[in-house]
Amino acid sequence: MKTLEELLFDYTRGEKTLEETNQALKELGSTLRLDPSRNLFSAQELMETRVGETPDEANGWGILDHGVGCMEKVRVVGGRTVDVDMGQEMAFVYMAGRRYRLRGDVLTEED
Repeated sequence: MKTLEELLFDYTRGEKTLEETNQALKELGSTLRLDPSRNLFSAQELMETRVGETPDEANGWGILDHGVGCMEKVRVVGGRTVDVDMGQEMAFVYMAGRRYRLRGDVLTEED
């Protein structure tokens, strides 16, 4: 059985739909569900999303996990989130099958 993180990687790569991801989360025993009004990626958004060797090469769309039980869809340009600045709070962005630590509005490799 896949882990929660692996399920989010599959979803952000476009390998699983939101509905398939939610069903897998339920089967995993997780209370987390992706909200269609907040977390749905269009085919165009998935095609626009790219990551590279370093976090600053990330562009497109991801899912923000800021530890409050729901996730938010976020736009990333040049390794920075648009309209989201987490300050000193711990947060992560799942994007195109990768997980980045978010520091303020900058994607970084995890510590």
